[in-house]
Amino acid sequence: MEKKINNILFITTAEGERLTFRVLFTYHSERFGKDYAVFYGEHDKNHLLAYSYDENKTLSEIQDAEEGAELEAALARFDAEQANGI
Repeated sequence: MEKKINNILFITTAEGERLTFRVLFTYHSERFGKDYAVFYGEHDKNHLLAYSYDENKTLSEIQDAEEGAELEAALARFDAEQANGI
């Protein structure tokens, strides 16, 4: 189960463990006409999740390889901007 509240995503695993993720960044893809959000684990900042979302803030998994590749490029740009203090 997934739920997003004020830039926080709560996921309850099949084992009943509740994981908390925070928004790292969002972006819009002109190519796919979608908005995306990348989340990081509250207790493990290296644990990243990414979803597309619609106008109702409903999250959808990214299953298309081309979308995934674009997401990887967006993450690389974000990392470079952070490293350069932008």
